[in-house]
Amino acid sequence: MQQQPGREVAQQTGTRNETYDVIAVLYHALQGAENCQIYAQDANDGPTREFFQQALQMQRQLADQGKQVLQQVLQNDTGGSSAFGWGSSSGQSFSQGQSQFESQGSDGSPGGSSSF
Repeated sequence: MQQQPGREVAQQTGTRNETYDVIAVLYHALQGAENCQIYAQDANDGPTREFFQQALQMQRQLADQGKQVLQQVLQNDTGGSSAFGWGSSSGQSFSQGQSQFESQGSDGSPGGSSSF
């Protein structure tokens, strides 16, 4: 019998299967949204473009739901105290750091933001 990929990751990284699985689905939803956005721009006709835009919305909704589930899984995994500061007073410093990062481009220059 073959082991599931999540089990191997849990043994290698110490990350629970459920956490890894949610992160994997979230990642792929974000990748799918990015691809759909590109494909919609490349589409020549209305029905094809409409299909890609609908797929983009579905991927974004899935990613938003995945973010919420990931936060819940991480809070449950750590008993409510997250390494990221969620649910504690240290969360404010994380938010400030995140805002600083978002105001910089991927090359560290001001003004850019990630599509994720």
